[in-house]
Amino acid sequence: MLLKPINLLLFYATSFFLVSWFLVTPAKSQLTSKQVIDLKNIKTLQAELQINAGTFKLTTQDQRAVNASFNYTRKNWKPEIKFTPQAGKGILSIKQPEEKNTNMQEKERNEWEIKMPRSVPTDLKFRMGAGEGTVNLSGAKVNRLEMEAGAGDFKVNLANTSVANLKVSAGVGALTLNLTGNRTNNLKAEINGGIGDLNLVLPRQTGVRVKVSGLGDIESGGLKKQGGYFVNDAYGKTSQLLDITVSAGLGSIKIQLEK
Repeated sequence: MLLKPINLLLFYATSFFLVSWFLVTPAKSQLTSKQVIDLKNIKTLQAELQINAGTFKLTTQDQRAVNASFNYTRKNWKPEIKFTPQAGKGILSIKQPEEKNTNMQEKERNEWEIKMPRSVPTDLKFRMGAGEGTVNLSGAKVNRLEMEAGAGDFKVNLANTSVANLKVSAGVGALTLNLTGNRTNNLKAEINGGIGDLNLVLPRQTGVRVKVSGLGDIESGGLKKQGGYFVNDAYGKTSQLLDITVSAGLGSIKIQLEK
């Protein structure tokens, strides 16, 4: 008669142990790598960044250097970094090695954090497959930015920058693009949207015209329609112009002026 209660007790104890083990099993071991690239004698920078999947954060700093740190759970995800100085021009490449299958499994991590120099004129090319990306280059001397985003949520802040050429290709997900602030030069921008939401934040004090095509809904608060374009009140009244073309897919487009 005592065997059944004992067996039942052992059953519950074993079950509790297994459930507890499952709940507290730690994430896969983390690998870390860091690198600092000195740009003391570099006058211009050409940078290409490519991450296949994960979390990406790009910001700026006063230091004339690139600071990069990475956390990942697979050895073959370790980024390949190449830097070549050429008579005052720096050519930088940071890429995740190509794989046939880059799907991230549960508890896997691939996290990038890169700081670029704010004062060095830069041409930047950025590609991200899937994940979450934050690009904050506010106040930086960015001449050109080319960005390809796959699936995920992406936020790009180019407020108060000198960017003159901008090309953005978005896939599936949400993209917020901030182009507000003071400008000293014109901007030519081409934005290709996929399936998702595009939020475009524009300045009030600089002339803006936006041409939009696509199948999704368009919300253009604060702008008026003029000859096939959406324009702000400053359009035609300032020496600088933001000339933006948006080719959207099936997602919605929200265009708003800075508050």
